[in-house]
Amino acid sequence: MADNLEWHTQLIYDLENTDLSHGELAKKYGRSRDTVIKLARLHNVLRKIPVKKGARRAADMKALSPQHRALGTRLTIFRENRNYSEAAAFIGVSRHVLKYMELGCHDFTLTQLNRISELLGANFVELTTPFRMNTPRGGPSVKHD
Repeated sequence: MADNLEWHTQLIYDLENTDLSHGELAKKYGRSRDTVIKLARLHNVLRKIPVKKGARRAADMKALSPQHRALGTRLTIFRENRNYSEAAAFIGVSRHVLKYMELGCHDFTLTQLNRISELLGANFVELTTPFRMNTPRGGPSVKHD
């Protein structure tokens, strides 16, 4: 029975000494957010480090899949000579959504995929195919006489 409660002490330690939110801790320990809150109240946990609030930084986000990242890279190339507002208007999304699209963190809707496909002149398979290097990893092999 003691083994089952070991996560309690670890969770309480994390609540007191990290800036992780209840939701992040719930995910870390495989519990529900309500369970984490209940445990914190039960043990009168005082947080030494306040929880970070506000929007998540885009730099901390991870791509949803290689296909999302590939499509995002193509959007970045498209936006090369434009600003975010102009490129976002072409696609019909906000600047923030475009940034998340470029990072591969946005789950595209079918309408957005259709607009992007028309805009870039490529079909869905071409848009989501990851880029590959044409040269070998060692670089191009050149014979010198």
